Amino acid sequence: MRIFLYTLPVALLVAYSQLIVKWRMLNGWTGYGQEARWIMRLLGYLLDPVIFSAYAAGLIGSFVWLFVIARLPLALAFPVYQGLTFALVILGSVLLLGETLSVTRLVAVSLILTGVILGVQD
Repeated sequence: MRIFLYTLPVALLVAYSQLIVKWRMLNGWTGYGQEARWIMRLLGYLLDPVIFSAYAAGLIGSFVWLFVIARLPLALAFPVYQGLTFALVILGSVLLLGETLSVTRLVAVSLILTGVILGVQD
């Protein structure tokens, strides 16, 4: 159980980062328009405070990850982190972005989480 408590904050930060960037691209910042040069769009993305919060979450998640792998075996922590992140991104994409949740995807998430749970058993 400790492994889930350690890796969940990292998974939440990374999932937030991914979901916010996607949400901002779809619903928020429109930048300089389609005809703008890519460097101006990139600069706009870098200066967008909402996208910046996603970058900050990713950076904080990296620092929390250092804390996690210093205390847990990497062979256990990494699959748990990846599985939780996968499930959180799918859940968030359905709830926040209105993406569809197919039966296949639901089965895939269930299998991944089952594998994560079985993988941390001693």
